[in-house]
Amino acid sequence: MLLAIDVGNTNIVFGLFDGEVLRESWRLTTDRGKTADEYGVFLRSLFDSSDKLPRDVTSVILASVVPPLAPIMRRLVDRMFHLQPMLVSTALHTGISWDVESPAEMGADRVADCVGAFRKYGGPCIVVDLGTATTFNYVSGDGRYLGGSIAPGLLNSSELLFSRTAKLPRIELERPTTSLGIDTVTQMQIGVVWGEVFMVDGMIERMRHDGGLSDAKVVVTGGLAPVVVPGLRAECIHDPTLTLDGLRMVFELNSDGLP
Repeated sequence: MLLAIDVGNTNIVFGLFDGEVLRESWRLTTDRGKTADEYGVFLRSLFDSSDKLPRDVTSVILASVVPPLAPIMRRLVDRMFHLQPMLVSTALHTGISWDVESPAEMGADRVADCVGAFRKYGGPCIVVDLGTATTFNYVSGDGRYLGGSIAPGLLNSSELLFSRTAKLPRIELERPTTSLGIDTVTQMQIGVVWGEVFMVDGMIERMRHDGGLSDAKVVVTGGLAPVVVPGLRAECIHDPTLTLDGLRMVFELNSDGLP
């Protein structure tokens, strides 16, 4: 079985694949202070709660956007599975050409998102990942990455209001049904959540214009997608497992010759 690990700034997501089938997925809070042994305790407990065993894992692929955690994850994989993970980057065979100035600067999660969206749904496509940051990526019909953008995510916007203003409280990220709030919490939710919704809709429209294709399909993923997707005007595909599926596909594209 293949274990896919997606290390993000807010969460670490583990996906256990049996062929193309995602058998298990687990989400942990990212903690830069934890050691490989501490993460190992959590991961072993997750295996114990399932019907799978660590020895069932025969391969591992790792995408990390948190540099200090990459060696910790490699150490965890070595100790727990006695394997070396495949590390995701644009240097691997992805089936996509990266038409940007510095392909090496592409986040590993964005690489997986683009591969997953293009291979599952075809191009041209706009891939939106609503996580700690909100990222946009455009892949052409012939598999070229033409660019994208990075914006603050919902959590960042919410925490900024809370931390930089003396009287505003921390809020739950829920989508209000109105734009006319009559209390402070609702007004903050309107500003943060609806602001994100309108920003995403606006970026999709602008990217379609700049990419020259008004019918480019939109694929949305990320932990905060359920808050935003219901409010979007743009028709989109919500794919919660897109990043994990993309990691699996990257592994498959590069697994020839592996022991």
